[in-house]
Formats: sequence, structure tokens, C-alpha cells
Amino acid sequence: MALPKLHVNDASPISDDTTAKENAMDKQPSAQALPPTRKSLHQNIFGKLRPLPFQYHWTVWYDRHSDSADYDNRLYVLHEDVADIATFYRVYNNYPWEKVRLRDTVHIFRKGVRPVWEDHENLKGGCWKFRVPKSKAQEFFHEIAILCMANEFQAVLEKEHDHVLGVSTSVRFNTHLISVWNKLGSNERSIKALEQVILDRLSPELRPTGTGSNAYFYKRHDENEGFQDAVQRVAQGD
Repeated sequence: MALPKLHVNDASPISDDTTAKENAMDKQPSAQALPPTRKSLHQNIFGKLRPLPFQYHWTVWYDRHSDSADYDNRLYVLHEDVADIATFYRVYNNYPWEKVRLRDTVHIFRKGVRPVWEDHENLKGGCWKFRVPKSKAQEFFHEIAILCMANEFQAVLEKEHDHVLGVSTSVRFNTHLISVWNKLGSNERSIKALEQVILDRLSPELRPTGTGSNAYFYKRHDENEGFQDAVQRVAQGD
């Protein structure tokens, strides 16, 4: 599957098999390729051996759809520690995305945060949810994941003391439901800023064309049926 290139912080495009640092170093005029110098070879090798780390570490989770709230049986880790772009693509490019079952979900979350409403970090949060046609869903999630891990979303929420905690993709019958989770579900400025940066940074062909139930919407976790029961189960377990 050919994956898109996208710009992060207006830098060189990141593709599915190279880092931004490598991309910048490898640029040469197409008509007259310059011979590699000792310095450029060293930089290229160094870039491959030492990919720049993300500010935060991330964990990839798989969530099997079930009516049960027993997360020990339905939620498990696919990769515990994604610390840089190279690790992300080793996981992403080797995962059988076409085999994710109907209503199952793949999450990419900050390490230490579980992708459930009742996690301490998520209790007062919510999600921007996007209904994405199947033909665009994988490209959409790819871009959303990269923008999230590269801190593009987090940068606009700093002054609101809010945090982007993760992204999810859930298979539906005709679409995928792709979510961006933030910590403060009652902060309207933060929610609006997150919406704007998502729309601004997505490739033009992936941007939703309108708001509402057929395109995208925001929902606090405590507005979901079952939220209070989930929180009470955690409290009783404590």
C-alpha cells in the first residue's frame, strides 16, 4: 500500500520508509547527482542508526470488540515502546491492517495511559471522532498517528494545559471511526484548537468536508453509555 507523504512543522515530507532527517540529507538535484562525500555518508549512516526520538513514548494496543468490560481478555499490547519514527514504521508497515476485524480497534497511546475511559488520564477527557470512508481510512489514520506522535497536536494545546493522549482507528461496516483523544473534555478553547490543527495538517484530499454525524464530531467520555459503570468498577477495585 502506498502511503502518503506529509509535512510536519513545515519541514521536509516524511514518507513510510525514511525519517525527516534522512529525507533532508538525501535531497540532491535530479539532473546532476552529486557524488557522496565522506561527511554525507557518515551523516546518512548516523541518521539511520540514531533516529530522532519522539518527545513522548507510545504504546500500540489492540482492542477486541466485546460486550464485556473485562479488559484483560479484550485489550492487549501489540508494541509496548515506540520511541522514534523508525520503530513506528517497523510496527506499522509489518502489521496486517486488512485483518483487523469489524468493530475491533487499534490504539496508539502515550506510554503509561490505557486506551479506556476510566484511565486516570482519560476520566475528564473526550475525543474528536471522524467517520472516514474505507478507501481513505488507512491513509487518514497514518497521517493522524504521525502528527500525534510528532507533537503537532500537542503543541497547540500547551497554553491550555491540555494533552493529546492518543489516537484510535475502529473498523465499521462502511467506514472507520478514527479518534483523537484529549485530556480536558470541558475546555472549549482546547477542543476547538485541536479541531483546527487536525484539519489544517491533514492532506487536502483527506479533510472532511463538513461537520455533524456524517463527518466528524466531538464527544466527552462521560457522555458515553457505560461510562459511570466503568468508573465505579475501577473505584470498587481500588
